[in-house]
Amino acid sequence: MNLAQRMDCRGSSVAAAGRSIIERFNACAPGERFDVLLDTLAPGLRVWLLEAGIRHATESQADGVCMTIRRAAVPAQGSIPGVHHVVSDGDSIWTCERDARAARIDASSGVVVACNAVALKASHLALGRGARRLFIADSAADQMIALRASDLAVEARWAAPGGPQLAVAAEEGIVAVTGPASSTLTIARPQGADYVVQTITVGACPHDPLLSIDQRHVFVPCAGDGSVVKVRLSDGRIEGRCVAGDGPSHLATHPDGRRIFSANSWDGTLSCLSVDGELLGRVPSGGWAHAIDITPDGRHVYVANFLDDTIAVFDAASLERLALLPCDPYPHGLDIAPDGRTVVVAGYGGDSVRLFDAATLQELVRVAVGVGASHTAFAGGAAFVGCSVDNHVTKLDCTTHQVMAKTSLH
Repeated sequence: MNLAQRMDCRGSSVAAAGRSIIERFNACAPGERFDVLLDTLAPGLRVWLLEAGIRHATESQADGVCMTIRRAAVPAQGSIPGVHHVVSDGDSIWTCERDARAARIDASSGVVVACNAVALKASHLALGRGARRLFIADSAADQMIALRASDLAVEARWAAPGGPQLAVAAEEGIVAVTGPASSTLTIARPQGADYVVQTITVGACPHDPLLSIDQRHVFVPCAGDGSVVKVRLSDGRIEGRCVAGDGPSHLATHPDGRRIFSANSWDGTLSCLSVDGELLGRVPSGGWAHAIDITPDGRHVYVANFLDDTIAVFDAASLERLALLPCDPYPHGLDIAPDGRTVVVAGYGGDSVRLFDAATLQELVRVAVGVGASHTAFAGGAAFVGCSVDNHVTKLDCTTHQVMAKTSLH
């Protein structure tokens, strides 16, 4: 390796190293390689690179760690200002750029009906009860933002430390968001027109929180210490902690309300836990097992393996792996339609989504929707896919598999 192709990030903070690596990654030509020297591959940096889709190999050296990275075909996920996350109430689609603007799109026509610049760097969304409020995590401002869902007028803001990105909204109006850089969970409870805010420490690198079926608790996967933490929403009390595996990132609740499933990125496994914190089983899934979903009938669990470009399908009762399905590069989005018939897998590293039949576990079709395909929401028999690099939302008919519209925020 030419010394000019080597970065020395020893002595740098996680944030500084992460920013430097992403800047170098994006500046390289596709296929180009470079090395990074680190004191250690800290959990926070590990999660950062995983979410960015920056694949790497590491080798221990006498003076630290050498990480080798190859530039992919697309920029690092999260480093560009395009639309990423989408949510739906069945009539409208809400999305936001990884920048200032949020938008509401009419699901029938595919037309933007409201748009507002509200954030420094908007991340993921959570839709409140009755679609009256939309909540946006602003990772750059360390804030949560509450918007009136109809016209996206800002109704409240509150501090949420640690670079918040992933939030959940309970039916009673309580909002919880993780702060990966501060090992925290911030809970905001409505009080009149405002919120009472509480921040608690949960564990290293908390990622995507999951509401319990009764919405009284939130389960927090802490990728940095291997645990899933159970927190009571009413007062922030930690009621349990269970070791799920190495790198728990995303969770799914079984419809029976008694089991949760954890995709564990570093050991590439799927775990099943009781809601009381008992580890019921753990089985191999694939490299960087990350995104997860479960069919509405509770029969099958799907896990996206980011490193392997595969989708693993498991029997929810036995944890037997039933299928390993190839997909497009970096399957960042894995979403099952509300009727349980169609599974949409979005490959951020390309321009396509693949649709699978949930009953037969067979691929139905591969459709070009836009570069940087990320998350999917559903409304009126259509899938709406946020495409980060091309910066639009694509409407795809789940029956005919035809692209019906591509909607930009400008």
